[in-house]
Amino acid sequence: MKYFKIFAPLGLIFVFLIYTFLPVKANKTVEIIYGKRSIDIAMLLYREGILRSPLSFITIHTIVRGKLEAGEYEFSGWVFPWEVYLKISRGQKKLYKITIPEGYDIYDIANTLEKHSICKAEDFIKFANSPEITKKYGIKTYTMEGFLFPDTYYFSKNTHPIKIIDTMFKNFLKKTELLRAQLEEKGMTLEEWVIIASMIEKETGINEERPLVSSVINNRIKKDMPLQIDPTVIYALKRRGEWNGKLTKKHLQLEDPYNTYYYRGLPPSPICNPGIKSLEAALNPAKTNYLYFVSMGNGRHVFSSSYKEHLKNIAIYRE
Repeated sequence: MKYFKIFAPLGLIFVFLIYTFLPVKANKTVEIIYGKRSIDIAMLLYREGILRSPLSFITIHTIVRGKLEAGEYEFSGWVFPWEVYLKISRGQKKLYKITIPEGYDIYDIANTLEKHSICKAEDFIKFANSPEITKKYGIKTYTMEGFLFPDTYYFSKNTHPIKIIDTMFKNFLKKTELLRAQLEEKGMTLEEWVIIASMIEKETGINEERPLVSSVINNRIKKDMPLQIDPTVIYALKRRGEWNGKLTKKHLQLEDPYNTYYYRGLPPSPICNPGIKSLEAALNPAKTNYLYFVSMGNGRHVFSSSYKEHLKNIAIYRE
């Protein structure tokens, strides 16, 4: 009886400790807010049914002393307390699938990211338009526009814009490695190439037309003609916060470096983030005498070499 009184409480403590470290079957996403203490995190996980007892998490943290990262974490199936702890200390956050289509500009990307709570639109735009960021990557423009490769990505909520930009730019470098190797041979800078590709991307979504649009841009540059690319004006309006979805004749007179009706030559930076097909077309324009093109109203364009022919095409397709 004497030994029972001594060992019984110890046995209960042992059983309790074993119980606290048993797995829990879960199917839940838990968000850990930045700045929470380890004990607060343990209590949150316990209340959400991810732990049998907060003591298990606190015990592991006392031994491991890992860095607990804020964020959204997903738990499913049978999970042990040390699995929960490792996931949080390693920052293995719940990821969301984000698709950035070809031709999206930084404003479109920013809105998509904010819509999925990845980061705030204004924060993304601020960093994407930072000369310090472009300097870090050796890009000779003030913006990352054009160098954020359109693709499908997986980001967690509340990801810092710099991390997003870094991921997208490194993807650009990876996907364009073979094309970039041709720049010196073509006599183009990285920036010129992507600027031309961005205008091609915005002008047509038809693959066989891309080299033709590229030829028009190149032919106009050689003749010192204004490029007169409508999407460059739209981009100027977007930058000013004045784009309402409708382009007018008054807009074409806008005194803005991106307005290729007002200024000759290329705009200061790309006007969107082009895909591979447009980047290829910018390197390899078709050999034509085309100087003009007009929309046929079905997504395609008709090309011409003279202004007279161009006016005729405008009359036909407007009618």
